[in-house]
Amino acid sequence: MAEKDKKRYEIEMKNYIPPKGTKKGKKREKDPNAPKRALSAFFWFCNDERPRVKVTMPDSSVGEIAKELGRRWNDCTEDQKSKYEALAAKDKARYEKEINAYKSKKGKASPAKGGAKGGKKQQVQEESDEEDDDDDEDDDDEDDD
Repeated sequence: MAEKDKKRYEIEMKNYIPPKGTKKGKKREKDPNAPKRALSAFFWFCNDERPRVKVTMPDSSVGEIAKELGRRWNDCTEDQKSKYEALAAKDKARYEKEINAYKSKKGKASPAKGGAKGGKKQQVQEESDEEDDDDDEDDDDEDDD
């Protein structure tokens, strides 16, 4: 039954022409000025552990290294994981603070409906340029932690 249906489907799709006006779904464009999402405890662990895994497994593929990192994470004690969970909690707080500031700026930046085309995008871009200048100074302070 499944093979019959598959053959029927393939025959129908050979001659199929989609109606005009239908488009494939597009992904929503990501705002490059939006703050980076918070890393999970596992990702913090991977950032620390990946160089050591690469030394012990130099010829391994990315997938093999990821499997090894997952195995090591599962073998970690709760005490070892708590260090990374604390980093993740701190990063989550940072993200929430930044996303709230970002959303409030974005809300203030939106012009009245029916305005000129591209006005909102240009205004958001100008604000992000000002924000980028401030972020550069803050980034240096965070690296020293």
